[in-house]
Amino acid sequence: MSDSFKTDTMPASALLLGVGGLIPFFGLALWQGTSVDELLADRLTMAYVFYAASILSFLGGIGWGLAMSERDPLQRGLSFGVSIVPALIGWPAAFINVQNLGFSLGILAAAFVLQGAWDWHLVNRARAPRWFGTLRLGLTVAVIASMTLLWFTQTDFSAL
Repeated sequence: MSDSFKTDTMPASALLLGVGGLIPFFGLALWQGTSVDELLADRLTMAYVFYAASILSFLGGIGWGLAMSERDPLQRGLSFGVSIVPALIGWPAAFINVQNLGFSLGILAAAFVLQGAWDWHLVNRARAPRWFGTLRLGLTVAVIASMTLLWFTQTDFSAL
């Protein structure tokens, strides 16, 4: 892989955009939790889950991009295969949300953690920049925290 993968220096743009991507996670969770309109709160919850599924798919896309530069055909095939899993998990988890938010959030949280572990694997194998692992760890922790916030700001736990 590239020598640029050995750098610990995180591009400011990656940090700013990564942190900016957390705004909908926390914004939707807080807005949902403070809304007095039950229909709006339900829609905000759905928006949150669909956003989480979209970001999960985006993370898989990063893996697809990294896989394109793999020289070993076996590793490239494995990386392409792994990169589609987040979308295949996120999409049905978003629809489960309609009936069982807790189950949906559990699936999404596990998928974010597993994707983060895969990203760490790529960093440790010098298939992704070292700074990427640091960024992914921080963002994954923040996303799980926002899911926890969403869970605890539910106004009607009986619907979960």
